[in-house]
Amino acid sequence: MSTLESGNKNNEGGSIQMKNRNWKLERLSEGVGWGLFFILVGSLLFAQIKGWLGGQGWSYFAIGMGSILVIGFLVRYFSDENNRWGALGRLIVGLSLAYIGIASIYGFGEWWPLALIPIGIVCLVKAFWGARNESYSH
Repeated sequence: MSTLESGNKNNEGGSIQMKNRNWKLERLSEGVGWGLFFILVGSLLFAQIKGWLGGQGWSYFAIGMGSILVIGFLVRYFSDENNRWGALGRLIVGLSLAYIGIASIYGFGEWWPLALIPIGIVCLVKAFWGARNESYSH
């Protein structure tokens, strides 16, 4: 076997390992996200039934979902060096949701729309970044 054939064989093995690693990361990220989501919803429903939320259940839901997205960012950022840009989007959206929830609880009612601006910026940058890095075959 030539060194070229040997190199291709090693590269294929690396590709399989990378795909396997990405699959495991997706499964971990998905499982953690859904698990935290159901814990959040169950806890908030129970607290609402008990009357502990004082009519601010949606605010706590926004904080909880924001926190879940930040945790998703941390899992992706520290686990997959190839997909850190996708992780950054989760961080921005998560922090924005948490900000909206905190703003509604502590009376920043007129300031919460500012949290939507970074989300819009991330959407625009991701769209232009993706279009720029897309390879076209004509």
